[in-house]
Amino acid sequence: MSDFRITLEQAVAYIKTWRNTARQESAKAHLIAKEALLDVMAPSDVVSVRAYLGKDENGDEKLIFVGVDINGKDLIDDTHILTDRSSPCPPFCDVDQSPLLILE
Repeated sequence: MSDFRITLEQAVAYIKTWRNTARQESAKAHLIAKEALLDVMAPSDVVSVRAYLGKDENGDEKLIFVGVDINGKDLIDDTHILTDRSSPCPPFCDVDQSPLLILE
């Protein structure tokens, strides 16, 4: 398993910061490591993934991923991981300028 874990406390702090400081110039997209998603989805009871918006202690925007069970419940115990390994765009954007980035 890769090392994409964050703690529940970090996730809560990032999400609170995001909600208190979100602005118009927010990221247009996030690049997400395949391994991060696979790690979150690895437990057999995970049927989907929920992404929460957050901002870390450096002010960098994050997507916090958590596995979700068949009943729509976030799985946030010792047998499941949370991850924040996303990279915001900009600067991590499609180098060929995807048409998805210029939607207005």
